[in-house]
Amino acid sequence: MALPEFSASPARDAPPQPVPAPLPGVALGRLPHLHDESRLALRRAGLLARAVPAAGCLLVLGTLAAMFGGGGLGAAFLWSLLVFFGVAAVLASHLRAASVFKDLAGSAADMRAIFLYLGLAWGCGAFLALAPQPLMLVVFTLAPCLALGLLLGDVPAILAFAGPAVLCGLAALLLRAASPMGAGVLLALTGAAALLLRLRHGPPGASPPGLALR
Repeated sequence: MALPEFSASPARDAPPQPVPAPLPGVALGRLPHLHDESRLALRRAGLLARAVPAAGCLLVLGTLAAMFGGGGLGAAFLWSLLVFFGVAAVLASHLRAASVFKDLAGSAADMRAIFLYLGLAWGCGAFLALAPQPLMLVVFTLAPCLALGLLLGDVPAILAFAGPAVLCGLAALLLRAASPMGAGVLLALTGAAALLLRLRHGPPGASPPGLALR
């Protein structure tokens, strides 16, 4: 009587699978560095994407200030040109960054420098485009800072604009309008806006949502 033949199990005939080696310590040590690079790249890309709407908002606010600010026609026109050159520089920098997308660091640095110029140009409007009225000067100084704080999402760029704009607004309130109370109100509102900005964007160096290490 012949015994039935049994085929060998394919699992037994299969070659042994190699055990995956653990990640080396060098690769694990590079993870925080790669995370920081991703965080910075995301923030720079966000700045470049939001700079154009922010510049458009400044253009609208500047047009309203030049039309209804009560300043002289020639001085208001000169100030409008200063703001327009800054807006045009934002557009040119955005187009250059879109064509050379790998240079995010240089493009973000250029954009922050442009917003520093825009802050200086906007601050000049407190002397050129507006009548010396405390309430108007406070609104003129604070409105674009709040708008950029909500639109830009990049704390260095916001501070680059708001710093010179607020300083010029304070100087105009003290020198042109002779209103220390207006200067105090502007300082208080600026502090409240800075606190709102801190709550909205988190502390410096905080990771954007979805990019935190777990």
